[in-house]
Amino acid sequence: MKAIKELELQTTEIKEAREKLANLEGNYDKSKMNVAEKTREIKALNEKIKALERELALDKTLAEIKKILWGKINQSITG
Repeated sequence: MKAIKELELQTTEIKEAREKLANLEGNYDKSKMNVAEKTREIKALNEKIKALERELALDKTLAEIKKILWGKINQSITG
């Protein structure tokens, strides 16, 4: 009888350990998915930053060109 109870106890412990392992694996999978999602978000934000930096550089260049053109126009009008 004692051996049977020990086997039942071990079976119960194994079942509990398997359930804990399944929960841990599920949490690990969720964590991996969260990391992948955050990585995609970071990549998208980096691309957006690069695009905005290019636009800003273009706007600065255009502003300088306009300044030069208006300067030349004013010179031709006054000169």
